[in-house]
Amino acid sequence: MAEGKLKGRRLWWFSIGIWLLTTILLSSFAPGSKDNVVPNKGSGLPSDAPSIVAAHELEKYFPNDGGIPLFGVFHKDGELSDEEILGFSQAIESLKEDKTFEEVDVIPLSKLKAEQRAAFLSENKETFFIPLSLPQDLEGKDLHKLVVSIKDAVGDQIADDIELSWTGPAGIASDAVELFSQADIVLLLSTVGLILVLLLVIYRSPLLTLIPLVGAGIVYAVVDRVIGFTTAQGWFGVDSQALSIMTILLFAVVTDYSLLIFSRYREELKAHEDANLAMRETMRHVKEPIFFSGSTIVLGVATLFFALYEPYRNFAPVFAIAAGAMLIAGLTLLPALFAVIGRKAFWPVIPKYGEKTVEKKTVWGKVAAVVTKKPFLFMVPILLLLGLGAWNMTNMKETYDLIASFPEDLSSRVGYERLGKDFSEGSLAPGTLLFVSEHELGMDELQAVIGRIEEDPAIAKVTTQGNPLNEDGNAAKFSVTFEGNPYDAKAFDAVLKLREDSEKIMKEANLSDTTLYISGETAVNADLRDINDRDTWVVVILMTALITIMLGFQTRSIIAPIYMIGSILLSFAATLGLAYFLFEVFLDLDGMGYRISLYAFVFLVALGVDYSIMLIARIREEMKVMPFDEAVRKGVERTGGVISSAGLILAATFLVLATMPIYELKLFGFIMALGILIDTFIVRPLLIPAVLVLLGKWSFWPNKIG
Repeated sequence: MAEGKLKGRRLWWFSIGIWLLTTILLSSFAPGSKDNVVPNKGSGLPSDAPSIVAAHELEKYFPNDGGIPLFGVFHKDGELSDEEILGFSQAIESLKEDKTFEEVDVIPLSKLKAEQRAAFLSENKETFFIPLSLPQDLEGKDLHKLVVSIKDAVGDQIADDIELSWTGPAGIASDAVELFSQADIVLLLSTVGLILVLLLVIYRSPLLTLIPLVGAGIVYAVVDRVIGFTTAQGWFGVDSQALSIMTILLFAVVTDYSLLIFSRYREELKAHEDANLAMRETMRHVKEPIFFSGSTIVLGVATLFFALYEPYRNFAPVFAIAAGAMLIAGLTLLPALFAVIGRKAFWPVIPKYGEKTVEKKTVWGKVAAVVTKKPFLFMVPILLLLGLGAWNMTNMKETYDLIASFPEDLSSRVGYERLGKDFSEGSLAPGTLLFVSEHELGMDELQAVIGRIEEDPAIAKVTTQGNPLNEDGNAAKFSVTFEGNPYDAKAFDAVLKLREDSEKIMKEANLSDTTLYISGETAVNADLRDINDRDTWVVVILMTALITIMLGFQTRSIIAPIYMIGSILLSFAATLGLAYFLFEVFLDLDGMGYRISLYAFVFLVALGVDYSIMLIARIREEMKVMPFDEAVRKGVERTGGVISSAGLILAATFLVLATMPIYELKLFGFIMALGILIDTFIVRPLLIPAVLVLLGKWSFWPNKIG
């Protein structure tokens, strides 16, 4: 007996040792995941997207037009004088005196006449901007470093009464890097601190609070280095947003698995004197829900591999690696940590072997008794309420304006809004029309085409600076300014309409052998909108099918997966509809970021399945020794405490995203928290048990009940 105990403890220590050794080895040679954060190339769109093809054609015929735009925006409450404007121009041009900025292209405005500089001055003469162009090949931290250097060099030469802000694609990208670099440590510490406090409040066991956090810390260290190594090899890219959400998910799910093990371990310690035997019995019962829970998360995020949009595809390997590590840890590391500590893990309330106690009716026991007795009373109103929330999804609007999610006082947003207010919204992101022909182009024909294009009320004007033709005369480029917000659906529709009508317009102008390309931010987002719609449907269908199949394997049933996935999909739709209603009422929100819906679907469905799996697994276990209705009641009672605790912790950790400076992440965190709470306290303990009781013997068909 003693030899068996020793052997059991050795196995647990061996498991812990393997994890620690892996952590040390990876930390010694692999970089961290944040060392290889890179922006998405081609705006994340596939290479054959019309806007990306247009950008490549523009680079081919006008190779000197490449570069990342950066705008210096100068503003004063009162009219700017010619001397001040000249001083701004000279301050920008002085950058070329430093070798650090030799690759930065600057327009020599100080060499131009005052009336020429006035083209960059607003009508109220309060705002003046100067465009710069940064090297096209700069990415991430290198781009941020150059932008910061420019800010410092120019800012020192500007008077205190002048508001200087920096915007444009380069300024926005630089601010995004800074925002996430400042928030990463805060996010990690906030997550750990919140889990620590919640575990102490709920379970009042110091060691129990440490075991999940130690386990999560070890898993995070491994995952961080694995992602760092794989991205360093160029196998896939990664962005800061994915890493932020991954951190939250990892700590929350590892804590969930710890609580599931803890709950069952406490039961088994009362039935077995040997703590090792108690843990083996614990894992015999919980390994199935942990395996299927982890597997559904892996499969769920893996569906993002089928997306065309690069940020979605890059999410897939990051979360697949994290989910795989969490699954393995749930079956090895976490039980080992509990086992080596044994009964002391539950100090000061240590479960005693063979202790006979009177089983008190818990809150969840009372809830289960009422639900199983009057299932219709719960099912009908819950379905109506969830259906009402889901219906509000039809009112949802999406936004593609990334800068709207930045803090209001951020430099790139301040400059962006200054330009929009004092110039025009369309001038914030003008597009480029590129005409490519098999012969030399004539200006008369081109002007005829421009006249037709400007007939569209969604297009404000089409202009050119100087000669629009290239050296060979077979290509011409013009700047197109859209009426209103260039990130609005009307501007996107104008791009698509122009593409559709271009062949007809060219034919009318006797330019049948000429091709029209449209590039720029509006064209990119028009393509992104179409690709996002396609990706959303693909991921939703694939993920629903895969998880339904997984639930079929777990429940050994055909009927059970249908009502389980149905309840989860309804819960998701209700969450999104209700959240959007709340955002409209309390935040006066016109639309949500286009990525939020898909990310919320992937994670809410994957995590929502977890709790249903835990509940169904316990019900099926209880069915072996008691009648079906009693097994449902017992299953809800037995899992109620652990799942509600896990749900509260999971929801709270996602709310930590509210500390992030990106508005889009704040909204995503709130949606996740709301959806998890709906699933934890409405769908899982009330709706599913009611459905089970009403279906009766058909609940797990074709399996026999009783």
